[in-house]
Amino acid sequence: MRKHILGGLVATLLVSASVIGATRLAVGAGPWGGAYFFVGTALANLLSKHIPSVNAVVVPVTGAAHGLELVHKGEVTIALVGLSAAHFGVRGEREFDRKYDNVGFVMAAMDTGQTLISLADSGIKTFADVKGLRVAANTASSKAELLAALRPYGVKESDFQLSFMNYAGQIAALREGTVDAAFIAVSPRNTDVADFASQQPIRILGFDAAKAKLFEAYPYWTPIVLKARTYPGQDHDLLVPGAHTTLLAHKQADPSLIYQIVRTIIEHGPEFGQLHPGGREFTVEKTRYLIEKHLVPMAFHPGAERYWREKGLLE
Repeated sequence: MRKHILGGLVATLLVSASVIGATRLAVGAGPWGGAYFFVGTALANLLSKHIPSVNAVVVPVTGAAHGLELVHKGEVTIALVGLSAAHFGVRGEREFDRKYDNVGFVMAAMDTGQTLISLADSGIKTFADVKGLRVAANTASSKAELLAALRPYGVKESDFQLSFMNYAGQIAALREGTVDAAFIAVSPRNTDVADFASQQPIRILGFDAAKAKLFEAYPYWTPIVLKARTYPGQDHDLLVPGAHTTLLAHKQADPSLIYQIVRTIIEHGPEFGQLHPGGREFTVEKTRYLIEKHLVPMAFHPGAERYWREKGLLE
């Protein structure tokens, strides 16, 4: 027993020593229970493993706007931020009352899907059915995406009662019957939603194809496919409201560190994908797409710019 205790103490001291000598890298990664948080956790593990003397830690945020604010202030080094929030946030538009522009673009990340979920027996079968009902969203940025998804169905903000609560609170409210539908992150796969769906039948709402085209008219959002059987009871593919995601860095972050971050993500992409499915989408092709479609929301961070010039994406 004494040997085990001493061995554990030595191991703890060795780990502590390695962390003490490391550079702390804070990763802003979305709210607990959301896709961003799980992907961000995988990213932190990947960077800690492959960048010498770096200890990457996840910092939960309430949503994309909060993540943008923290990276703008330098309270995190990098953050996952939805493309729509990044675009409007650096300009101080839409739900932003000031410019959060002390940030640089690093690369494109995974596409994320967020849609309305209800209990299967609620009678809510399409987005149009929420008129007169109680709906929850987690942040103002999510509200903007929700309203864009409802618009093709003729539903306006005044047509339903909206409440703000985090994802865990939304699931609890659905279970307790205090909301009728919740706008929750579902892609990449959300384990909290999967657990909820395994406990009682739920309905995950998807677009019909014609309505998805109307949603796609907003360039910072995009319908994405939620594959069949991602969740219990989901027996067919669904088109759900989605968003491109960006990886942003504090503008004054060390360029050599940001360069190493991008190189590590690209060179260890398969390993990132094993840690979380969302990691498979941090690719050269995704970043090229945003560049070619003129969707990059701000100037590249110098460290990222160096990498993408070497890859031939920037002249």
